[in-house]
Amino acid sequence: MKNAPKADTRYRRANSTTFERKRTVTGILFLLPTALLVGIFVVWPLINVIQLSFFEWNGISANKTFVGLDNFRSLTELSGFWEMAWGTVVYAIGVTALTIGVSFLVALALDKKGRGRINRGFMRVLWFLPCLLSMAVVGILWRIMYNYNTGIINGVLESLGMARVNWLETYGVTRWAIIIASVWSQLGICVVIFLAGLQSIPPDLYEAAAIDGASAAHQLIKITLPMMAPSITINVLTTTITAFKMFELPLIVSNGLPGYHTRLLTQKIYDLGFKASDFGPGSALSVMLILVITLISFVQLIYLRNREEIY
Repeated sequence: MKNAPKADTRYRRANSTTFERKRTVTGILFLLPTALLVGIFVVWPLINVIQLSFFEWNGISANKTFVGLDNFRSLTELSGFWEMAWGTVVYAIGVTALTIGVSFLVALALDKKGRGRINRGFMRVLWFLPCLLSMAVVGILWRIMYNYNTGIINGVLESLGMARVNWLETYGVTRWAIIIASVWSQLGICVVIFLAGLQSIPPDLYEAAAIDGASAAHQLIKITLPMMAPSITINVLTTTITAFKMFELPLIVSNGLPGYHTRLLTQKIYDLGFKASDFGPGSALSVMLILVITLISFVQLIYLRNREEIY
């Protein structure tokens, strides 16, 4: 009789171990298709790019000439390299800052309740619609709207008694033109994430703050922003990475004009690899861009995570 509980315990442990083993195997089987796709379309191409960055290759010949770090050294000698590098950084900073700021304000507006307001669900759908379009489609739409002679934007300016603007070939103006188009295409995702963060904040916090006499501004600074730290982290990281990798939209809207003013490093990678068939420098520039994105993302992650822990 005394040994019965021990036998029962052993039986339960055996069943528990079998269940955990089956659950682990099931999880691995579910992950295998995704892991296989990532390995084929992400990991393997990345390894190939890193390897090609140390060789001279035209993409066709069976022979590859090892050149070491020469491809990396030659990058600074490319025509307009520094202007393209600076333009890429400015573009990424502008897109990230505007997207995060505008999407946060939109999320705050959509989260408000009150009579006589347009249906919030309908408005959320409208803000999210641009995210469903490909970057090529967005680029074509904004290029049509920016057209000097027939674009709707210049048409509105003329109706207001203002002069037309050459949005696509003017230094300073064209960069902001592609930034605005990029922000419009990415707002929806950030708005959805911010809305999820806002709706997860307990209403009791606002009620207690209101009883203590805190104004709406103080509630925003002391409650909303700290509680939104995880959402801010996600949006900043994803938007920054997307901005640095952007290719189609700026290319279609401005084609890099005027000069190298709006030509991004991603466009130069395409020109080197697929137009000039010079895969060595193209791969080296790709590796350099990957390292820059990784470093910036790592710094952002550390800073923003530390901010989350403070709050």
